Amino acid sequence: MKKKGYYLLLLPSFLALFLLSIGPIAYSIYSSLFSWNLANPTGKKFIGLGNYSMMLQSETFWAVLKNTAVQVFGTLFFQVLLGTVLALLFSRKMRGQKIFRSLYMLPMMTTPVVVGMVWRLLLNPELGMINYLLSLFGISGPNWLGEASTAMPMVILSDVWLSTPFATIIILAGIQSLPMDVYEAARVDGASPIGIFFRITLPLLKPVMWFAILFRLMDAFKRFDSIYIMTSGGPGIATETLNLHAYIHSFNYLDIGYGSATAVFALLLIILFSGVILYKIQTSETY
Repeated sequence: MKKKGYYLLLLPSFLALFLLSIGPIAYSIYSSLFSWNLANPTGKKFIGLGNYSMMLQSETFWAVLKNTAVQVFGTLFFQVLLGTVLALLFSRKMRGQKIFRSLYMLPMMTTPVVVGMVWRLLLNPELGMINYLLSLFGISGPNWLGEASTAMPMVILSDVWLSTPFATIIILAGIQSLPMDVYEAARVDGASPIGIFFRITLPLLKPVMWFAILFRLMDAFKRFDSIYIMTSGGPGIATETLNLHAYIHSFNYLDIGYGSATAVFALLLIILFSGVILYKIQTSETY
């Protein structure tokens, strides 16, 4: 009877989870197996893996996949690198530390849509603050979001600004939980600060850092709103990622089948990389 009561208590949460996540995923997989364009809703036709075959044969898809890899791993690299540096800085005792930490976390309170709008204004080639500051030094700033060579770096920069504090919090929590006796023994043995970091801090932080990478990877993969606001995937397809690719085909071209196939492919990539990272977390040495 007790187990039955537990199941009844869990049932509402399970149904909510199913309806909000598992249900749409299952429907996306189902839709991806059909040639289905809303411009001709009665022409829905089962084609099996035809959309996936078409997707993998498309040059545009491979360019979009490359954009996604650059955006995800570029964002991830700088967030973890800066997050580690800042976590080490915040772990030291200094005046005004609590106030500085609070101010540093402010970007996390901003929604991605607002971030996209703010960065679009900052990077405006004629009225933007960044080009204005450059003009004070006699430098003519480029059209940051209108040129293929600078659009993706700016997209990455905006997400680094927004989400690095999250990585910092996770890594800082890991640093503060490290055993102090190991550091005392290393200092007694004459170890240098650099040697302590690479031989003690970094190895002990591996599980925590993999944990931060996992969260940031999933978030970077599903990033859509701020990119859509900043560039809408342009110029051309220079900043078009898998999520934008799926959105454009589903809602601009009304090709629900192909858009669903792209979304399912993106989900499989997230599952694959998340599985590898979870394995790394489980096999990392813990303290």
